[in-house]
Amino acid sequence: MAEIENVLSRLEIIFEATKIRHVIVGGIAVIHYGHVRTTQDIDIIIEDDMSKISQFIGLLKAYEFDVLDDQFKLAYQEKTNISIFDKRSFLRLDVKVADKKHEHEVLNNAKRKNILGKNLCIAPLEYVLIGKILYMGLIDDIPSSELLEYQDIIDFLTLFHANKEEIDLSFLISKADQLGLKTTLDRLLSIKI
Repeated sequence: MAEIENVLSRLEIIFEATKIRHVIVGGIAVIHYGHVRTTQDIDIIIEDDMSKISQFIGLLKAYEFDVLDDQFKLAYQEKTNISIFDKRSFLRLDVKVADKKHEHEVLNNAKRKNILGKNLCIAPLEYVLIGKILYMGLIDDIPSSELLEYQDIIDFLTLFHANKEEIDLSFLISKADQLGLKTTLDRLLSIKI
């Protein structure tokens, strides 16, 4: 956990200096909302503002992240994630410049929170759950006996049941329906744990 806190500490400084809008999603968000598990990456969505991105890249390098300019440029052009390795630990950043509608939506709804003692923006719980559904896609063809072998399914179920009273279920249902993944949500909610 010390490595994660160290990376988040440096990111807090970088985000404050650049003022680039950001949102933490993925494993760190899962941990923040109550499911303790391991992760080797910190998933971040950032705004598409090239002047801020240039400053962001420069500060990442200054704070000992291994940014390969050509790879970042290619990922930006292809609208894919870029993996940036931390020179001080085994961790990496998986950075995505917001491009798709759902990425802009989660970025626009980010909440500034204390994450392991650092002041950063994180996806609201419902968006973390939707992200898990989006990432797993349709799960209709997965046998019931195998469902709990998938980390995203375990993440979803753990977060959902640990925070059941706080979750806006109608929002979750509506978003899953919009994404064409209502059957995935229904199947997840039917799993007895």
